[in-house]
Amino acid sequence: MAVLNRTLDRSEPRPAPSLRLAPVLLVAGLALVVIALLQIVQTSEATTTSFSIQTLKQDKLELESTVRGLEAEVGRLSSIERVEREAARLGLQPATSRMTVNVNVPLPATTGGALPSRFAPDEANEIEADGSPWWRELLEALPFN
Repeated sequence: MAVLNRTLDRSEPRPAPSLRLAPVLLVAGLALVVIALLQIVQTSEATTTSFSIQTLKQDKLELESTVRGLEAEVGRLSSIERVEREAARLGLQPATSRMTVNVNVPLPATTGGALPSRFAPDEANEIEADGSPWWRELLEALPFN
């Protein structure tokens, strides 16, 4: 093994690598400020959203209350006794005879949904254009005749 005789110059101590404390503290302080601001903004947004939700719930309750009041008023106004009293006040009388009219033509295609569904004919009872029901043609096609 070879030993080298070298003399180390220990007369001047080497400066130890120094950690600059001021920039580290500045960065840490800025990070804390940013985090604090983000928490404040987040809390503010949550509070605003909560207030909006509370206001919307209050509006919903008021609208539901109004709807219930309107439903009660419709029920009161549509009672048979009230309708009969109002008809008598106007001088109306019950019908003496009834007349029905059967219309054997298809619905016009230009209604565009203007005709209420309660006036539209049932699909099961619909009569074809020639006047015979659909089931009569089915019975005629069977070999029982």
